[in-house]
Amino acid sequence: MTVLVIGATGNVGRPTVAALLEKGVSVRALSRSEDNLAKLPDGVEGVVGDLESGDGLDAACAGVDRVFLITSNGETESQRGVNAVNAAQSADVKHIVFLSVKSPEADPAVPHYRAKLPIEDAIKSSGMDYTILRCNFFMQTDLSIIPVVKEHGVYAMPIGKLGNNRVDARDIADCAVRALTEDGHAGKEYALHGPDTISGPGAAEVYGEVLGREVVYGGNDVDAWGKPVEKFLPPWLLDSLKRMFLKQQQFGGIATAEEVAASEQAVGHPLRTFKDFVKEHV
Repeated sequence: MTVLVIGATGNVGRPTVAALLEKGVSVRALSRSEDNLAKLPDGVEGVVGDLESGDGLDAACAGVDRVFLITSNGETESQRGVNAVNAAQSADVKHIVFLSVKSPEADPAVPHYRAKLPIEDAIKSSGMDYTILRCNFFMQTDLSIIPVVKEHGVYAMPIGKLGNNRVDARDIADCAVRALTEDGHAGKEYALHGPDTISGPGAAEVYGEVLGREVVYGGNDVDAWGKPVEKFLPPWLLDSLKRMFLKQQQFGGIATAEEVAASEQAVGHPLRTFKDFVKEHV
């Protein structure tokens, strides 16, 4: 079996590639950057291609049995994803696994959530078997702010006071590997949550406990959060992320006990906790 991973160098793609290799699966990876491909483990077949233009997609999909599609956030995400689906369909790929979000159609609209919908529509009308992973907020989103937490004692991610059952990207990868290598996942949509509900103040408390010092929540001001990153993020994405945080503040992302149990069953092992994530990364 040959699996193509599109988005192989990100927080979900990297552990997926590693786990597939451990299972003896032939892994192909698509990236625009030869440098990024060079950082992948030995044994991965790297293919240079561009989802936006479509260059290299036919070669990447040729001879592939299954595809794991991870699309990066951005204004052209829908078209990039549809291009990948069309190339996979043309190459007679049997099964596609797509990394999406829970309820991308729900109001209030979050643009980078809504961007998933045309991709899902293309997948469902393609005739290929498919599995869709609907993920809660990633724990790994914190990687960008851990230096701030350590230096200033402030948890600066404005996720609100209701909380999300945040999921470790490695658990998402483990679910993806099962869907890519086992039978019985065709037509399934898995909502993936973590085992504990983490709010902004709750996250600060966990960091404080692990660091052995006081850590405070920086508050819900999304504009204040955006100031330090506006130099690095395009305006469309910055606005979309602010909308996401405002939605989290208003509605949270709390999973029921039944939903957590279903997530664990889909992942195939006990779910990683937020505290374990923090211990590992600080």
